[in-house]
Amino acid sequence: MKNQLLLLLLFVFSISTSFAQNKPDTVIYTKDKVINVFGNSWRYYKNDDNKWILEVEEDDEVKIKERYKSRNRNFRADFNTELGINLVNPTGEMPDVKPWGSWYYAINFEGTYKPSRNFHLLSSIGVSWYNFKLEDRSLIAVKNPDGIAWEEFEGGIGTKSKISASYANFTLVPTLLTNNHKLRLGLGGYAGFRIGGRGKFVYDDENGNKQKQFEKSNMYIENFRYGARGEVGVGDITLFFNYDLNNLFQENLGPEVNAMSFGITIR
Repeated sequence: MKNQLLLLLLFVFSISTSFAQNKPDTVIYTKDKVINVFGNSWRYYKNDDNKWILEVEEDDEVKIKERYKSRNRNFRADFNTELGINLVNPTGEMPDVKPWGSWYYAINFEGTYKPSRNFHLLSSIGVSWYNFKLEDRSLIAVKNPDGIAWEEFEGGIGTKSKISASYANFTLVPTLLTNNHKLRLGLGGYAGFRIGGRGKFVYDDENGNKQKQFEKSNMYIENFRYGARGEVGVGDITLFFNYDLNNLFQENLGPEVNAMSFGITIR
């Protein structure tokens, strides 16, 4: 009985050894790795054409197999925010705008199409806010039937005077990049539709109490905007410059000025 059991164990061992030598082992593929098992080697890596390659060496013979081609990830979508300052041009057509406090900010859903290494096409849809704060805090923007006017406020001491508007926008910016993508230069355009607007005036009354007065209307700001946009990127920082090609105010209802904004894009 013991001799029969011993012969059975020897038979099973010889069969398993032969199977291990003749049947390829199961390979776990990892990125750019070499695995050696039973004298054979497997190498898994990505070549210059962005294809995954399995290189198998068995009995001194090298076999190369393409496992699959990775997806061409030439499109990326993300959110970004823009923070900047608003100004008008020419400056002499309306009361002076104070840069500090005339904030421009935007929230965008951005898509980047990458047809080549050195050329990207950036597009975005989002909402932006214009704010124009006057240097002269005693002037209040008044909406009259004949247009907008700035008048001296007589009900107290003015501390803040501004008008604002919000737009839904579409932006398209073709962009050139260096090989290492550390320097980017883009030039494109945008168009927007106004979705809000108002005037705000803050003053101290005769008792020294702070009061706020709002004009909840479009303030005769144009319903549509369109313009040119430039971007300069260095490393992770992107600077932008927008210049509206149409007037800020509706025709014959406000001064003939163009709005412009500049700042930084945060991705």
